[in-house]
Amino acid sequence: MQVGSTVSMHPNVLCLRGFCRTEKERLLVYPLINNSLSYTLRERPNRFARPLNWTTRQANSLGSSEGLAHLHNQGNIRIMHHDICASNILLNVHFEAMIGGFSLAMIMHERNVEEGTIEWPTCSANSGSDSLFYHRYEDVYVNTPICGTFGFIAPEFIYARKCTVKNDVFAYGNMLLELISGQLIYSDDGEIFCLDDWTRKQMNEDQLRRVIDPNLQGNYVEEEAEQLVRLALLCALVRLALLCAHEDPSIRPEMSEVVRMLESQFLQRHPSTRTSCNQK
Repeated sequence: MQVGSTVSMHPNVLCLRGFCRTEKERLLVYPLINNSLSYTLRERPNRFARPLNWTTRQANSLGSSEGLAHLHNQGNIRIMHHDICASNILLNVHFEAMIGGFSLAMIMHERNVEEGTIEWPTCSANSGSDSLFYHRYEDVYVNTPICGTFGFIAPEFIYARKCTVKNDVFAYGNMLLELISGQLIYSDDGEIFCLDDWTRKQMNEDQLRRVIDPNLQGNYVEEEAEQLVRLALLCALVRLALLCAHEDPSIRPEMSEVVRMLESQFLQRHPSTRTSCNQK
């Protein structure tokens, strides 16, 4: 309730409209939502329902990045979401992305933040799996127990229990990989699929088309003359997702940088999309 009432209005953030409290129940009032991104990618009401098209996925990637950047830059305070994943990216009746699920969100302010070194071990690829070296990274953080959805929690947070806004960026990167591929990190039996490692492997083998959701059936190329341009855009989006999901937080961009990257990569080639995204 505290975080929900603190967030200023933004078209890509699910903002609390009001609440009702009686002796028997308490109700929170939010805008009407169609479904979550996770449900939309995984489920279809019938066999005739179409998957999210590529233009909508582009708009969702930009809209969710703008919403998260808004949370991270609230003037005197910053809000860490703590649980960015496809289940908490909600789609309204126009299939526009809105960030929801604020049960784990935390307000960063001068009373709970510290500035210092975050350190965590990782295996050395050059020295064998038994050899460890330590990443060190300087940032502003909050000491807090591990929380969030496994598969979307940054490695430095898991080890050091020091959470920064880069944890949200890591989660966004993995969510973006789900949006591109249609492959969810969590399988039906609860197993975690290392989507970022699989994506890197496909890209290293020059098999980018395997990364794209097969439900699109190649419909992300609308005209033959645009094929190379479209493919270049797809490459850029996948690389951005992997950049956000990088294990080293110093390499992950700020969400405001992600917004600028997406705008420069997509919207300058699709002015109609830019117009619709800005009219919110």
